[in-house]
Amino acid sequence: MPRNLEDLMDSTLYPMQVSAGRDIGAGHLRGWGLEYGDLRERVGLDPMFQEAMQAAQDRGSLVVDHKLANLYLIIRYAMDPASDIFEFGSFSGGSAVFMATLLKALGRSGRVHAFDTFEGMPDTDVVRDLHKRGDFADTRYRELLEYIDERQLGSHVTTVKGRFDQTLPSVIAARPRVGLIHVDCDIYEPIKYVIRESRPALVAGCHVAFDDPLHGSCLGAFDAVQELMIRELALTAEQAYPHMVFRLPALRGDHPEALTGLRAWWGRWRTAGRAASI
Repeated sequence: MPRNLEDLMDSTLYPMQVSAGRDIGAGHLRGWGLEYGDLRERVGLDPMFQEAMQAAQDRGSLVVDHKLANLYLIIRYAMDPASDIFEFGSFSGGSAVFMATLLKALGRSGRVHAFDTFEGMPDTDVVRDLHKRGDFADTRYRELLEYIDERQLGSHVTTVKGRFDQTLPSVIAARPRVGLIHVDCDIYEPIKYVIRESRPALVAGCHVAFDDPLHGSCLGAFDAVQELMIRELALTAEQAYPHMVFRLPALRGDHPEALTGLRAWWGRWRTAGRAASI
């Protein structure tokens, strides 16, 4: 079945094309639309996105527009609407309040669990990671708490302060239902730890979006994704731009032949002379 970018804004069409345990149809459209099409501009017309973007900017988010747009598309249209969000590596809270603002505007009961030391990075792997202990220490944590209170976001975001191995077990013990994990902690060991430990809380087909693996300063993050997601868990990425996105647990019901319509649409677009060089 042919697909268009407009289909991304219709939650009833998900999953679009399931293959190898991921919704490759949605992944293709989000990734291509943001990198080569006008999807960012379309998303930017939504007042909900505008409000959430303002919140991210208020907190000095380091997450670029395309990545915030991708999170918006997953949260609003693709993820389980009754589920929570785990964010590992929140820094000054920009992307956390972005996602919380969306949840509030959508009238959902879920919340963002924003995990961070909020005091800078812990010890890192001196071989794999370029980042070092103490990086990203300027989090303005007290101001973040004040911002959450002023914007009445307390029902939709909780900061979880401390090392992941010290804080995550008690959150898991409360038995949340998690539909999206946003991993932005940059370094090798913590990434492997949080994915393994979060698995009991994940709803079917939870989206796991990695911010860092394709950055030149984050080979440790790339190693973690290779070793855990691809080799150990045998998962295949749903999306490679602007995040690496996986589904955990993997989706069921592979239909590779369903890609025929998507390929035909891509061929028509290229023939029209509008495809960017790759």
